[in-house]
Amino acid sequence: MQNTAQANPIDALQSRLGEEWPAIRRARTQSDEISQKLRQALEGLSSTDAAIVVFGSLARNEWTRSDVDWTLLIDGQADPEHLGLAQKVAQRLESERFAPPGASSIFGSVTFSHDLVQKIGGREDTNENTTRRVLLIQESKTFGKDDAYTRTLKHIFSRYLKDDRGLRFGSLQSKVPRVLLNDIVRYWKTVTVDFVEKQRGQAGHGWGLRNAKLRMSRKLIFATGMLSCFSCELLGADEVHVCAKDSPGNSRNCSAGTGN
Repeated sequence: MQNTAQANPIDALQSRLGEEWPAIRRARTQSDEISQKLRQALEGLSSTDAAIVVFGSLARNEWTRSDVDWTLLIDGQADPEHLGLAQKVAQRLESERFAPPGASSIFGSVTFSHDLVQKIGGREDTNENTTRRVLLIQESKTFGKDDAYTRTLKHIFSRYLKDDRGLRFGSLQSKVPRVLLNDIVRYWKTVTVDFVEKQRGQAGHGWGLRNAKLRMSRKLIFATGMLSCFSCELLGADEVHVCAKDSPGNSRNCSAGTGN
């Protein structure tokens, strides 16, 4: 008998409710097939300093028919060849007939870990930077070498937790990582206002798809991020303080999970 504690959450929920959701199962199967295709197409392009990261429905294992939202995540010394490497990624995806990312400039280019880690909050933390950071921790998957991806996530969570003085020095009631929580809320505010701006700027074109994404996938990113933060109340005080004080590798105990 399968241990439901270790089963895929969707399978566990289906079993508990006595239901079958074939569309979700097909999407998961298609996600596995597309992921394998991408691994072959992008082979040899990643390195210890450059990770190819994919977001969206593919990272959530919900692929149906979509473009590929990707970025080349750089966590290393500056190199003029990084732009050429990102262009090679785009060319290989195009050769496999994947639709390019949208024109928002958030995806389909180079992202530097320095911006994601060092610019949390403040004037330099642009809407694009906030969106990339929250999506990286909430729904992302890497192809090829994942060294840069793993290091960046650890450093982001380290910033969230170590800058949270409530977690580090507060009372036993200060268990929720509030810096992370506030960034999740700020992401939601960003995408909702962005929806209105795009609707107005593009004269209503593409309204239906953007509306569906806002009501479903974007809202779920917000909800799961909030739940992940508040779930820290279920941990013991010792576990929470270890998360805040220990090495970045331990931050996963108190943070939102990734889609990888």
